[in-house]
Amino acid sequence: MVKFQFLGYLMIIRERIGKHLDQIKNLKGVENVVLTQRDGNPIQSSGVWFSKDEIFSVSAATSAIYNIGIHLHPKELKYILIEGKKAKILIAPLKNSYDSPLNKILEEQGIFENDNEFFIAITTLPTVNLGSIFLQTGDSLMKIKRTLITSGESFKPPLIEFNDEQIKKMMEEFDVKEDFSRDFKLSAYSLGFSEKDSYQLDEILKTFSFTIPDLKCSFVTLEGGFIASKIIKKEIFWYNPLETIAAMSFSLFQTSNRCAWLLKKMQIKTILLDCETNFQFIYGLDKGIFSSLIDKGKYKLGLLRLIIPQYANKLNQVIKKALVIEDYKKYFDIKKLLGELIIK
Repeated sequence: MVKFQFLGYLMIIRERIGKHLDQIKNLKGVENVVLTQRDGNPIQSSGVWFSKDEIFSVSAATSAIYNIGIHLHPKELKYILIEGKKAKILIAPLKNSYDSPLNKILEEQGIFENDNEFFIAITTLPTVNLGSIFLQTGDSLMKIKRTLITSGESFKPPLIEFNDEQIKKMMEEFDVKEDFSRDFKLSAYSLGFSEKDSYQLDEILKTFSFTIPDLKCSFVTLEGGFIASKIIKKEIFWYNPLETIAAMSFSLFQTSNRCAWLLKKMQIKTILLDCETNFQFIYGLDKGIFSSLIDKGKYKLGLLRLIIPQYANKLNQVIKKALVIEDYKKYFDIKKLLGELIIK
């Protein structure tokens, strides 16, 4: 009896949250809204979903994006905006509902592990003005946050229950060992650019740094997360080395692409991480990304979004040109490249 009462109580909470999500969903241009826990556990959703499995897939993907964003900017992240041809995807911590009394309750009672425990993901049409979405969703977000905190529930998994057939299928997918040997090859492109290409990338970043006085740093990251070119203009307080930041930024872009494909069958163009004191822009290139960390100062967000694509296009031209060079089309056998290593 107690168990059924508890489940009934959870259903009531989810219904309340669902009503608030419906209010956001009913805004012009909004297609989907989902409230998710940081570990990928979907709490409630509103919008057009195709199946239960897809809800979990999207929640897992947005959770991965959200967690990378938190690692990049642990104490400052306000929201992540992902943009493509077909849609915009907004991912924001629920703590940004600007309800200070609730934040105080959260800290004093320790109901959740941290104030980044929940986030909301909103999918909109590409033409939607997100400024108006923020203004119109503020009240709904505060009500959702109040419902979560006053409920005292943790909303922890289990997320999905698998039957024997599903478990067997997963185990088969993990069984990747094959009887025949594989010939692994490396693209010459993965080994880096020529000296001329690197110089061109450096010069573009240098000019970019002169154009944006508030630039902290900028870098071009190749497939796999390797830095092809970088410029550090101001002292940066990163929680990780720049090489790690570059790899994480590339991973963020790749994961966002997966999420965008799950939601809208599209490839993304840009990612914006809006933080308390700075912006991080990530633009997709051919086989890489262009990322910049810029202080919130002289240039407004709208102007930055006009300037940065021009330099992203210039960088992309250099990369594309490198890809069509004959030497970059060849593949190397790793044994011939490094020689045979015999361990006795």
